[in-house]
Amino acid sequence: MGRIQSSVGLITGVPIEETVNQLMQINALPRNRLSNRNAELTKEQTAITTLTTLVIGVQLSGDRLGQASLFNSAKVTSSKPETIAARSTGTAALGNYSFIPVRQAQSQQLTSSLFASSQHKLSAGDITIHTGGFLDQSANLDQLNGGRGVERGMIRITNRAGTSREIDLRFVQTAADVVTAINSAEGLSVVAKINGGQFELTDVSGSVVHNLKIVDIGSGTTARDLGFQNVDVASSTAVGNNIHILSNATALRSLRDGIGIDIPTQGTALRLSLRDGSTVNWTSQLDAANASVGQLVQSLNTASNGKYVARISNDGHSLEVQDLTSGTAQFSISSPAGNLAQQLGLTGPGMGGTITGRKLLSGLSDTLLDSLKGGRGLGEMGSVTITDRLGQSDTIDLAGAKTLGDVIQRINDGASNASFRVQLNRTKTGIEIVDTSGGTGSLVIEDADSKNSATALGIARTTTGTSIDSGSLQRQFVSRTTSLDDFLAGGTLSQSSFRITNSAGSSATYNVSTRSPKTIGDIIDGINGMAIGVTASINHSGDGILLVDTAGGAGPMTVADVGTGSAAKQLRIAGSASTITIDDDQVSGIDGSKTLRMTTTATTTLADLTQQINELSGSPVKASLINLGASGVRLQLNGQATGQASRVAISSSSDIDFAQTSEARDALISYGTNNSGGGVLVSSRTNQFKNLIDGVDLTVNSTSTTPVTVEVSSNSDSLSKQIETFVDQYNKLREKYDELTVFDAQSNQVGLLFGSNIAIRMDLAYSRLLTGSIRSGSGGAIQSLPELGIRLNDRGRLTFDKQQFEQVLENNPGAVQDFFTNTENGFARRAKAVADSLASIESGSLLARNNSLQQTIEQNATRIQSMDLRLDRERTRLLQQFYNMEQAISRLQSNMTSVNQLQSLAQSLRSNR
Repeated sequence: MGRIQSSVGLITGVPIEETVNQLMQINALPRNRLSNRNAELTKEQTAITTLTTLVIGVQLSGDRLGQASLFNSAKVTSSKPETIAARSTGTAALGNYSFIPVRQAQSQQLTSSLFASSQHKLSAGDITIHTGGFLDQSANLDQLNGGRGVERGMIRITNRAGTSREIDLRFVQTAADVVTAINSAEGLSVVAKINGGQFELTDVSGSVVHNLKIVDIGSGTTARDLGFQNVDVASSTAVGNNIHILSNATALRSLRDGIGIDIPTQGTALRLSLRDGSTVNWTSQLDAANASVGQLVQSLNTASNGKYVARISNDGHSLEVQDLTSGTAQFSISSPAGNLAQQLGLTGPGMGGTITGRKLLSGLSDTLLDSLKGGRGLGEMGSVTITDRLGQSDTIDLAGAKTLGDVIQRINDGASNASFRVQLNRTKTGIEIVDTSGGTGSLVIEDADSKNSATALGIARTTTGTSIDSGSLQRQFVSRTTSLDDFLAGGTLSQSSFRITNSAGSSATYNVSTRSPKTIGDIIDGINGMAIGVTASINHSGDGILLVDTAGGAGPMTVADVGTGSAAKQLRIAGSASTITIDDDQVSGIDGSKTLRMTTTATTTLADLTQQINELSGSPVKASLINLGASGVRLQLNGQATGQASRVAISSSSDIDFAQTSEARDALISYGTNNSGGGVLVSSRTNQFKNLIDGVDLTVNSTSTTPVTVEVSSNSDSLSKQIETFVDQYNKLREKYDELTVFDAQSNQVGLLFGSNIAIRMDLAYSRLLTGSIRSGSGGAIQSLPELGIRLNDRGRLTFDKQQFEQVLENNPGAVQDFFTNTENGFARRAKAVADSLASIESGSLLARNNSLQQTIEQNATRIQSMDLRLDRERTRLLQQFYNMEQAISRLQSNMTSVNQLQSLAQSLRSNR
């Protein structure tokens, strides 16, 4: 058992702890002096570090003055700012640029039929706002000829009567624009139309005297690029070459009617089981959003080891893979990860050792049947029977049809007995069969075989009216590869979070800011990766995200934005789950469809509908009532955004219809246009064109048929600002220097670096740089900073006379640039030399002093640590000595007691005698 020790001697009463502490204070005096010295050195080191940082700041601003690009900074001006406004956003190449503002961006406007008043009661029905899935979309000319595009320019068409017209195609954007331009030519009597991937021109003049001719004007290649190369035929019809075909340059994102190809980045994207029994697993390193068909083919062939070859098919519409091995096994292709084989139609089995995929491009203004029904397609086509209102019938074979255009053409061409025509419906989201017989009976459309094609097309119906409308055929316009920019029609996804809570109560949060999604696929993968019993996918209508609860809990799945964020609302997935029917199965989920639906009742007034539209979450339009006085009231819908992507269509089973009074369209600007060539045509959702020229933003304020010149010239403002930055950086250094070297005679207080060699050296170096002749004897027209209005005042601070500087710059810009940028003895080089002498790693005196201080501080710290150990041992020794003394005295006292007791006993014994 250890003995009890006390801070006060129990025997002697001596204050042991206090006595030892006093002795230790005396012993610790050398250590304390060294600690105080280290504290002073640390303060000096901090001061040196601060000066070093400020010197580097001066150096960096001086380095910028030595860059030639600073003297080439751009000033952007427009020859007609009221037509095209231009502003600089960075460093642009100096020069003049020519633009023609073809058209401004425009929002859509739709106006209803006329009603007596805002209190008019509508009939019960459904109103649908379609935000995509339109079937009249036309191919952009830049996508044609395998991605090579069409050179815009002028062509000349001569009809068979000898009449010629020049067709201006410099500013056309799509294939439909080409048709419109030709058909608008007055007196030409030539009708243009689109036939699949080709243009077709038909002479309707009735003459056969001359040949039908189509030629380019000048050195352009517009006619050739449109499929007509030196056409000169004794025929009333000229059919161009197919110009909507695949090539190595075709972007993967443009395939499948713009749905694109989704390639998994993990796992086996394609597994090729070959005839010799071997297997090749292909994993992708491609970025599907930016890769081309050629890159996909090359990657597949690189992995083949010579066993197969992938290529574009001869018709230019699909891909094919040929098995080069031999054997009895079945050649097939599958997708263990994802469904790439299904997307490309390469599942097999192989025919003659070759698997040919599905058609990946539709016509110039067409839609693949595979793109309908939300991307699930209509399946294999069969026959349909149409009976007109006179009772005449035709059965039409649609077998082999791959596009909706094929279907429409076959039905229209198949009308031999019955009288009808097929066209796109009013909303351009489906088709309409119109009876033209004039009869009074029923129009009947039926499936003619087990393929149920009429049902798939949504036209299997009987009506006493004159037409049958398929309704929306649900052309897919949202896929995994859809960019968020396109999904939001040019908007920006809120950089916030949303929380998903499954039916069992478990939650997870998706943070947009940290995940940085770029596509809808990124959003879907992120949600699925949270693994909380909620599955995300593209919905069955192909127009949004579908969330399905798989947790099997008793509560509803919910999605809610966190705080003031709006990401879930923008993605149309905010809210609570409801029962959804998918392929005859009922699930609990949230369908984030971009197609908006409303219901009217017999008590819904026009004013009520106006409010309902404006309160509709995510509505792309705003509703307002137009009071026409005694004539009545109309409901007007105005698009909330400009650009083609903000287009909507309204279908209604209530007694209200809408007509478009203003179309949604992109702004167009032509760059480099001349009298015969159209240069480059660029579109924008808004009237702003960002970085069309690097470092320049343009805004189209009005249209014009004459070019507007944007001049990018040198700008002195940026140079003046950089000099001001240098002045500010130096003055910060000088302010700190004065603080550290101050001497107060009254209080006899001095700064940390007062009188130090390093401070004196810094002062002299910068004084010579800023006041002396920088380029003495060099022959430069400008020798010093004061000549440019940059000088030291009586407090040692730099001042800048901007007016004097700009006058010198205007008179002699070359001399100013040479003064700052000369690589041998320019100011920037001299300033860097001064900074290097103070702050460079190799030889900087500030860093050398810092390193020396650090070494001394570390050595002192080592000595202090050693002293602390000795002092600890000394303290222990002294305490032990005192405790030992107490024990010794205690033993002496015990011995004395024993002696006294013996003496008493002896005395007692003597007394008893």
